[in-house]
Amino acid sequence: MLVVIIVAIIAAMLLGHVVEEEFSSDSYLTFSDTERTVERALAVASMLEVSTPPERALIVARARQRDIDVTLVSASAAARMTAASPTLSRSERVAAYIFSPEYVLPSGGRRIALEGRPALSLPIDGNSVLLVRDLPYILYSDGFLGPVVYFALCFVTMFAFLSIFAMRRVASPLATISRELDRSDGVSEDMMLAESGTAELDSLVRALNGMRSRIREMIDNRTRMLRSVSHDLRTPLTRLRLRSERLEDLELRKGMMSDIDQINALVEETLDYLRADATGEKAERTDIASLLQTVQADFADVGFAVTYLGPDKLAADCKPKALVRAVTNLCENSLKFGTRAEISLTRVDETIRIDVADDGPGIPAHQRKLVLEPFSKLDASRESSKSPGFGLGLSIVSDVVRAHCGRIELDDNRPRGLIVRLHLPERLSD
Repeated sequence: MLVVIIVAIIAAMLLGHVVEEEFSSDSYLTFSDTERTVERALAVASMLEVSTPPERALIVARARQRDIDVTLVSASAAARMTAASPTLSRSERVAAYIFSPEYVLPSGGRRIALEGRPALSLPIDGNSVLLVRDLPYILYSDGFLGPVVYFALCFVTMFAFLSIFAMRRVASPLATISRELDRSDGVSEDMMLAESGTAELDSLVRALNGMRSRIREMIDNRTRMLRSVSHDLRTPLTRLRLRSERLEDLELRKGMMSDIDQINALVEETLDYLRADATGEKAERTDIASLLQTVQADFADVGFAVTYLGPDKLAADCKPKALVRAVTNLCENSLKFGTRAEISLTRVDETIRIDVADDGPGIPAHQRKLVLEPFSKLDASRESSKSPGFGLGLSIVSDVVRAHCGRIELDDNRPRGLIVRLHLPERLSD
C-alpha cells in the first residue's frame, strides 16, 4: 500500500506538471492570473506615492490603457463605496479562506468587495486610496484552480492506483476462491486453490486448502468404514437368507426375506450415496437427449409407463453417469408414488432444463426443502407399499445438480402430482 501511495503521488506530480504546461500555452484557455494583475497594481501604487497630482492622473490613465481597472479616490469615498457594496458570496469567501492568495499587500492594503466583485484597496497617502477593480473571481483564478487541479489529479491518480491494486491483489483472488468453491463439491482433491494475492489472502487460501483436505480425509474414512461394515454385514445376511429359505413356515420365511432385502437395499443405497459424494466425474460434451432417451427406454423395456418429450439431439456439458443416475432416481420415485413418469428436455437461453413429472400425491410446499436432505422422509402415509425408501433419492439428485453448478426446483403437476425441474448450465468450466 505504501508503494502504491508513493507511486501515485509521483504520478500526480508529473501529470500536474504536464497539465500546467498545457494550460499555460497559448493554444489552451488560460486561468485568470490574479498575481500578475496585483503585481501591476502594486507597481502603479508605488509610482503614485512619489508623484504629483497632475502626474497621478496621467499614471492612472496610462494604467487603464494597460487593462488595469484602477481608480484613485479619497479615503472617505473609498469607505462609502465599500460599505455600500454587497459582500462576496459564501463560496468565494470559503475559497479565499482555504486558498489564500500568495501575494503580500503593503501596509494598510486590504482585499475588499466592490459591487460584489473582488477588489483591492491600496493606500497612497493619508487622503488618497487606489481602488483596483475587476479582479478575477477567486473560483476562476489560478490561485484556486491551480491547487484544485493538483488535488483532483492526486485524488484520481490515487483512486486509480488503489483500484488496480485492490482488483488485482484482493478482489480477483477472492472471486477466484468463490468461483472454485461454487463450481464443484468443494472438497475434491483436484480443487486445491492456488495461493496468490496479499499475505492475508494467502493465509486464507492455505486455511481453506487445509480444511478441504481434512474434510476429504473425513469423507474417505467414513466411506472406508461404511464399506467395511457393508462387507461385514453381507456375510451374516447371506447366511440368514440361506437359513430363511429352509424355513417351512411360509409366512415367517416371507417376512424374514423381506427384512433381509430391506437391509440389503439400505446398505446398497447408502454406499451409492457415499460413492457419489467421494468420487468426482469429469465433465464432457454429451448428447443429453440421447442419455434421457436411454433412461426412458430402460424403464419402458420392463413395462413401466415412462415417456420422453424433447429434441432428438441436444449437446451440452455434463457428467453423464451422475446425470443418468439422477434422472433414474427421479423416475424411480415417480413410479414408486405414482403410475407414470414423463421426462421432458428443453433449452432456455444457455440453460438446459430437465423435467420429471409424475401423477403421485406430490409434496407439500413447506416440506420440499426438507426432502432434499439425506435420509429425510415425509410422513408414513406417503410411503409406497411397492418399495419403501430410505430418504436418499432426492438428496442424491440434489448433489448431482450441485456438482453441475445448477439448481433444482420442486413444483406441483396439474392436475395431480409433482414436477422435479433441473436447471443445468450448458457449459461447465473444468
